[in-house]
Amino acid sequence: MSPSALETPMMRQFLSVKARHPDAIVFYRMGDFYEMFLRDAEIAAPLLDIALTTRDRGKQDAVPMCGVPVHSADPHIKRLAELGYRVAICEQVEDAKSAGGRRLVRREVVEVVTPGLVGDPNGIDGRRELCLVALDPGASVGIAILDASTGEFRTTESEAGGSTLPLAIIEELQRVDPREILIPDGATDLADRLETLLPGAARTSVSLECYDPARVSEPPEGFDRSRSDSAMRAAAALLDYVGANQPFALAHTTRLGAYRLSDTMILDSATRAHLELFRNAEDGGRERTLIDRLDLSMTPLGARRLARWVAYPLLDPVAIGSRQDAVASLADRDRRRARLRDALKPVRDLERMLAKVARPSSTPRDLAALRDSLEAIPPVIAALEWIEEELFQPDKPSESCLVAPRPVPELCELLREGLIDDPPVVARGSRGANETGYIREGFRPELDGIRERVHKGRAWISGFEARERGRTGIANLKIRFHPVHGYAIEVTQANLGRVPTEYERKQTLANSERYTTEELRAAEQGVRGGTEQAAALERQICEELRVAVVEGAAAIREAADAIATLDATAALAEVARRDGWVRPVVDLGLALEVREGRHAVVEPLLCAGGGEFVPNDTELAVADVQILILTGPNMSGKSTYLRQVALIALLAQMGSFVPAASARVGVIDRIFTRVGASDRLARGESTFMVEMRETAEILASASRRSLVILDEIGRGTSTFDGLSIAWAVAEYLHDAPGLGARTLFATHYHELADLARTKVRVSNAHFEAREWGEEVIFLRRLVPGAASRSYGIQVARLAGIPASVIARARVILGNLEGGELDERGRPRIAGPAPGGESDESQLGLFPSPSPPGHPGEREVLSLLQEAKVDETTPLQALELLSHLTSLLRKEDPS
Repeated sequence: MSPSALETPMMRQFLSVKARHPDAIVFYRMGDFYEMFLRDAEIAAPLLDIALTTRDRGKQDAVPMCGVPVHSADPHIKRLAELGYRVAICEQVEDAKSAGGRRLVRREVVEVVTPGLVGDPNGIDGRRELCLVALDPGASVGIAILDASTGEFRTTESEAGGSTLPLAIIEELQRVDPREILIPDGATDLADRLETLLPGAARTSVSLECYDPARVSEPPEGFDRSRSDSAMRAAAALLDYVGANQPFALAHTTRLGAYRLSDTMILDSATRAHLELFRNAEDGGRERTLIDRLDLSMTPLGARRLARWVAYPLLDPVAIGSRQDAVASLADRDRRRARLRDALKPVRDLERMLAKVARPSSTPRDLAALRDSLEAIPPVIAALEWIEEELFQPDKPSESCLVAPRPVPELCELLREGLIDDPPVVARGSRGANETGYIREGFRPELDGIRERVHKGRAWISGFEARERGRTGIANLKIRFHPVHGYAIEVTQANLGRVPTEYERKQTLANSERYTTEELRAAEQGVRGGTEQAAALERQICEELRVAVVEGAAAIREAADAIATLDATAALAEVARRDGWVRPVVDLGLALEVREGRHAVVEPLLCAGGGEFVPNDTELAVADVQILILTGPNMSGKSTYLRQVALIALLAQMGSFVPAASARVGVIDRIFTRVGASDRLARGESTFMVEMRETAEILASASRRSLVILDEIGRGTSTFDGLSIAWAVAEYLHDAPGLGARTLFATHYHELADLARTKVRVSNAHFEAREWGEEVIFLRRLVPGAASRSYGIQVARLAGIPASVIARARVILGNLEGGELDERGRPRIAGPAPGGESDESQLGLFPSPSPPGHPGEREVLSLLQEAKVDETTPLQALELLSHLTSLLRKEDPS
């Protein structure tokens, strides 16, 4: 490219900015547009679906460029950040007049938007967190998490670290689902590992110096610069990164909270996916998920708090009971709950509004919106007046979950007195003199005086127009105003002969001329100068109001926290009351007892379609029925039942009521699920490999307090291999010392039902089905005992498999179902345990029956297995016996 294209003053300024931000797309402010140049433009144009043009079109050294209007830039900036790009916002930081004789106004990068630091929170789903994470991989691995859009800042660490990430940190990263992860320079192995674990998260390397807590100049509450543990080092790196890219975000990041991974129930990514807590399995959307079912919140604050409770169920029965007390107190009081929920409606997203106001580019309308939301807090307090009278009693100390937010009257009063009710829209970074009128009259006498002078000047100009019409006799003479040229006397061509000699020509138009006079020029200078003074003073006052809000950030965040808890609690109470859910008992026992349990999501969907949900009981206890083997036909409800039990346990420990007649849950430290079939082909893992990896993680990590949900282990390989694995897994869960996890094991391997013959804490249950002719009726009712068959062939017939295939399948099934027990009547698959009795059986008094070899015998066995004894009349029994006898009397053709 010819040097001339890059040596203009503007391009030299741009290249200087670009040199300081080489890894970012620079949005370079030029008037009402953000322009992008060179490679930045070539990258951004197709991604943003905007035109790629050029300066000096047609020349060999033309500069590629594209641009977006300032007023609509935020969606484009967010789009680039979502795609993993960094965007440096370069603003004009002085007026053109302030630049004096210089050709260019001064420009500076005021913020850098990254995948984890989105800047303006407008347009972001208020129900979800948007997290930036920093990792410190040392002897123990520290993790710091910040949602810069809300100021939520927390940290934790694992007990062990090293070259590989501990499983606990991996699971926490997947639970947080960050948009961007900070790692130390040179940690290439860690970067590769994170790319596999979290392919959707951007990875950013930062220098090791950033991890030094002592470098943090203004630490938030809870940050200790004297500590050097991995959690504090990760927090230091995150604060350094935020300070370098969006320093204003630190103003509302007022507190660092610490938490332990062992304080809440662990839900790995497979469990969250299988239980469809936040995303459904069909399209990954929010519909038909648990959070969608529970989220009756009135505010984004409550929605995010509810999602946090779902993701982090509690382990402490006292804390769980306290949250249940709050839910119960609202569920039992319909009118007061309704009044509270109505009072919460006007409260907007205080956390993200505070984040927006913390930005230097915030507008008066942003401040007014925050003010209006803060003024909605007193009605919420009033809606909770009954609590002190009815709940805060010596014998009910746990009701403290219903804490009223603290108002911020001084800040509300300041914003009310300072801003008009509905401030006008002011463009981002606007410095125009016409952007005025949003500061309330009477707030600042100096501003009122300037406005009065401007008003008098405009009144004089208005009277001047009338006076000049009378003096000159030009009836259509008008005073016009142009933003660039100012005030002028406009005279049409037909009246030019009447123009006084003292008029000075200012502008020529097609059908008129514009003039000025010494008087008008003096008045214009007063008006325009006063307007500019007023605009500058209003900007100054607005900045003072913004700073006052930022200084009160801690109080606003405290109020937002209380609102979030109230809203989430009221939402759970609304669900419980509407759907007839009950309060479960959560204790430190090892039982899981549910009477008439229902699926929280499936039940309302089924009932909405005119169906009826059949409730079922559950009873698991480590000392009694530790493992329940579930058999039964396809489509009978096994998978729904497995998930409903897990969801009831999760709901109970997050402090919610549950869909059941009654429930008792001994605290569960982890819920494991191995449900369905999926692959990870991008990682080279087949469906069966994924199944085995998930199973291996369960066996390695489950404890005596875990709940294990297994659905069809071993179905991804050959029948004998899969059955052997399923049997061995069940044995391990039963026999491994110190394990004894409560387990629901659904299977089509009916042979697993024989585990109950050799394992004392294994029991069988199945879902009932009835045949009516060729039809199968699923009763959806769980009853004790093993199922006799899976009705797979009947389901295949309903799906449209050809009749000849169905008939042949029946014959083959009959052949396969023979010989399931050995000569001693024991399950063949069990065999002797390692180190146990020999495979050789003692000789019996009677010879062992030989396997059926006569063709007639096979058909007889098939007919006997299909016979329905309970439904057979005496006459039909005689006919069947005659038919069987005739088959056995046939000669063997061999």
